[in-house]
Amino acid sequence: MRRFPASPITSLVDETPLYNLGESYCRELTLQELLGEDGSTRLAEFSLGYGTSAGGHELRRLLAANLGVAGDQVLVTAGAASALSLLGLLFADGDGEVVVVRPCFPPVLAALEGLGARIVPVPLRFEDAYRLDLDAFSSALCTATRLVLLASPQNPSGVTIPRDAIDEVLVAMSRACPDALLLVDETYREAVYGPASAQGSYASVSPRVLTCSSLSKSHGAPGLRIGWLSVLQPDLHDQLRLAKFNLGISCGTLDEFLATELLRRADAILAPRRACLRDALAVVEEWVKSHDDLVRWVRPDAGALCCIQLDPAAFGEEGLQRFFAHLAESRTLVAPGPWFGDSAFVFRLGFGYEPLDRLQAGLDMISEALRNACTRRTV
Repeated sequence: MRRFPASPITSLVDETPLYNLGESYCRELTLQELLGEDGSTRLAEFSLGYGTSAGGHELRRLLAANLGVAGDQVLVTAGAASALSLLGLLFADGDGEVVVVRPCFPPVLAALEGLGARIVPVPLRFEDAYRLDLDAFSSALCTATRLVLLASPQNPSGVTIPRDAIDEVLVAMSRACPDALLLVDETYREAVYGPASAQGSYASVSPRVLTCSSLSKSHGAPGLRIGWLSVLQPDLHDQLRLAKFNLGISCGTLDEFLATELLRRADAILAPRRACLRDALAVVEEWVKSHDDLVRWVRPDAGALCCIQLDPAAFGEEGLQRFFAHLAESRTLVAPGPWFGDSAFVFRLGFGYEPLDRLQAGLDMISEALRNACTRRTV
């Protein structure tokens, strides 16, 4: 029996901490926010029949308009996780390799490994601000490469990949693995700060580029379990659609209905969330500055998250253990770097989930953990 590896990141959805600075999205959207006062009436009249294997026409039209592609080039999936699993079914055949940039969202690797994929990791470093090293990336490619996975913005860092880097990646792939596909995970693309413009989607860059995303992070609707793939190659789109049909027939029609309503009101829903992210990022930035002798950070380009590094010289292994033990005792959740394939001295800080007063209270708990754990001096 093929077994899926265990993942400690399940604690982000299975546990209830006092201060949740480990979560990676904004506070959940409610049905009342989405449907208004007449929401219960509209839902009462909704028919719960089967949906279509590709996803509802209007939902795909709205997604396609945002991505800059045609509606028949979009496949609706049960979250971005399902999109990745569908690709794994097609490309994790044991004969080829999947190149994955790390750190990354742990279930990505777990799903691919569970399907038997041969993973070739390309490490990104905190010290390089998680920018892609093209030489290291190119050296990971070979004729066996079938699929390359990137994320922009990245999870856990919130760092985006610029267009020129994507172009360089495609050139390197053309030399080493001309038949391989590039998947860009754009889950946090629209989670920008205040009035800043979201990075354009890479969906239309090349027929070799696929993108995936969902309503879970930027829009605060992970409970809908609606994601999507953009696929420019018709044959590949049809294979992925058939794989989805054989596994689950369609997404839930109620989920698709609510997702369509959300996308129709996307600007109004995203604007206050972006304002909250801007304000929360400012709180985190001020906190980092007040502890700049003990911690460093990589300022994110987008997303409700960032990476914080404890100064190894100030803590050491013993101090590191005390730091996380203190957080556990205070029921303050952060996401340790090793969950994502990063250093033990790095943790992901989620700053979009808690209201500002509770975010500050959680940061105060982290400050207390720093004081308790520092081995260099008393702070």
